Amino acid sequence: MRRIATTLMATCLLFFVACSDEGDVVTIYNGDTFTSDYKASQMFSTLSLYENIARQPEMVKELMRATAKLAQYDTITAIAPLDKEAEVERGTARGKCLAACFSSIARQPEAYDDIVWAAEKFLGTTEIKSMSEKILKYSRLYALEGVTEAVARQPEIVDLFDSFSVKFLGIGIK
Repeated sequence: MRRIATTLMATCLLFFVACSDEGDVVTIYNGDTFTSDYKASQMFSTLSLYENIARQPEMVKELMRATAKLAQYDTITAIAPLDKEAEVERGTARGKCLAACFSSIARQPEAYDDIVWAAEKFLGTTEIKSMSEKILKYSRLYALEGVTEAVARQPEIVDLFDSFSVKFLGIGIK
């Protein structure tokens, strides 16, 4: 009986330790990777903004205002520095968002300026000092899906995609 009680108490203790609050560490499943960096999660949460600008370009201000409130940041500088502790996660989140930007530009080329404005605001360009080469490397890798889809969908505006790529990925696609 004593052994059962000891085992039961040890099990309860392990259960409570496993359920304890770990602070600000948040793990979010975003398709095929787990993101435990809050800044990366904030960046990734803006993905639908770019898709919805293409759907309703006349609502860009309202969409950006709602995104800023719910993502809890209004410019990339608010979550900077994009430091070394989670470069892979931040680059991945940024790349997936940029893939959505490419797809949205292909869907609605007339919304290009609005999509660029939103991407500058929430994802940052290559000119940000804390935008490391590792973040750019992962951004390029995960943006590729959107790049190929966009070029296949709208090959006649490849110059537009090229300039977007240079601004946000630091390298052209041509």
